[in-house]
Amino acid sequence: MSGPFGSSQWMYKSGEVIAWGGSRMITAGGTSGNGGSAAGNANSIDYVNATAASGNSVDFGDLSAVRISLGAVSSTGRIVFLGGNPSYSNVMEYITPASTGDVTDFGDLVVGSAYNGHQASNGIRGVMHNGSRSAANGGSYHNELEYITIATTGNASDFGDIDTARAGAAGSSNGIRGIIWAGSIDAVPVHTKQIQYITISSTGNATSFGQMVRIVVDHSACGNADRNIAFGGFYGSTQDTIEYINPASTSNTSDFGNLINAQYMNQGAETAIRGLINGGYGNVSYENTIQYVTLASTGNATDFGNMSIGRYSHGSGSGA
Repeated sequence: MSGPFGSSQWMYKSGEVIAWGGSRMITAGGTSGNGGSAAGNANSIDYVNATAASGNSVDFGDLSAVRISLGAVSSTGRIVFLGGNPSYSNVMEYITPASTGDVTDFGDLVVGSAYNGHQASNGIRGVMHNGSRSAANGGSYHNELEYITIATTGNASDFGDIDTARAGAAGSSNGIRGIIWAGSIDAVPVHTKQIQYITISSTGNATSFGQMVRIVVDHSACGNADRNIAFGGFYGSTQDTIEYINPASTSNTSDFGNLINAQYMNQGAETAIRGLINGGYGNVSYENTIQYVTLASTGNATDFGNMSIGRYSHGSGSGA
């Protein structure tokens, strides 16, 4: 079966290709210094060959504007960057990961939002939790999901709702289910351990999946057909824990291993074999580290290389 752009085989086991990831990991935007001031925010896009033994990222192109707290959904043939700050943008832009260059306009979100980076996709459809919005659009906590068809430019549509209004939820996928990991809620405590899932091909509300071991926010997630992971984050202090689930079943998370160092506001991407963790705010402030795990085997992360600049609160995905 060909992929959504006619170029890649879609395999639902750990193997050569997954339809929502690939050999190039892309990072875009984020905060790169100066304490989060506008002068420290980035519009640059980097990439690295994620299937190599190791390597540093190189320049890919640019976003249309400086942007932080943006989301990303991906396929083998296209990565779409979603919204972000400043000003809770409703803009969506895309790149073709196989070819370097600047972004192209994709369309508009239903409501401009800030995101926690990596969201859920299956290579055909991307589904995103709205995350934070401006006070004019209802403030910080929301339960709405939106979706796009990645191969076709256009505006986002309503998908359904998650269990309770949240901000900062991470997203991942096994190609059938989209996983929505934790986040902040308007309650005490202000974070949640709850994981929800959706069936990406069918619009509708999310269903309970299980719980994370930790109460955590500002973490990220990624995964392949067999295993999804969530990593890093913040709860009282920066975290180095990696947790995993089998996305085809419902359950609580299990321990996977640890990151090289504690960090939050990092991002994830995936090949069919690896989960890649990039950037974040950690021991050396603005992290430029790229690390990876082999998804089929639990264990600690391994150093891969470096991004061209340290950044956090950015967007990341993979394809090509």
